[in-house]
Amino acid sequence: MVLEARVDTKQFDKVVKFWPVKAKMELGDALDNISLKFLKEFKKQRLQGPPGIRGHPHGIFSTFKRTFLVSPTINGMGLEVFSPSKVAAIHETGGVVRNSKGGRLAVPLSVRTEMFTQKGKLKKQFKDPRSLKNVFPVRINAKEFLVRRRRRETEILPLYVLKSSVRLKARLGFFQVWDSLQSFRLLRIQKAIHKVLESL
Repeated sequence: MVLEARVDTKQFDKVVKFWPVKAKMELGDALDNISLKFLKEFKKQRLQGPPGIRGHPHGIFSTFKRTFLVSPTINGMGLEVFSPSKVAAIHETGGVVRNSKGGRLAVPLSVRTEMFTQKGKLKKQFKDPRSLKNVFPVRINAKEFLVRRRRRETEILPLYVLKSSVRLKARLGFFQVWDSLQSFRLLRIQKAIHKVLESL
């Protein structure tokens, strides 16, 4: 998933002609400001839970990077904000998730609140069902679950439902936030141009 912002160099013709170094410095500052503003709004709008997804420390947000396209001329200058994460990509576009090893997926049951932190993140000890003791598969009403039987108790407690695949909705909104900041980007670039022109 890659976003790339390019600058219309026609706006910079006069600026570059008379003061190329100053123009590049101001444009660089503008691109830096644009990327930081975007990432701040993206985290605020789409990584705090519905209608987006809930981000966590060291989670999806940490995979997003900024890259500045450096060039000896204004023509080649630009900005990329991207994530190589396949998880981020499928949250952006939506799609079907399957077990890469061909088995079934163990999907934690949201009603088991003891498995999650207060922020809704699955606790570390429940991330790998195979590491849990006294857990085994049981078929209930045509669905198969992983259940736990506590010691000295006959009652079983469903923890996960087993599925061949899970369909995720497009909820990340990466490009949606970028598009919403179009006016901000234009005004920030114009501000950089005016700042250089005023110093001529």
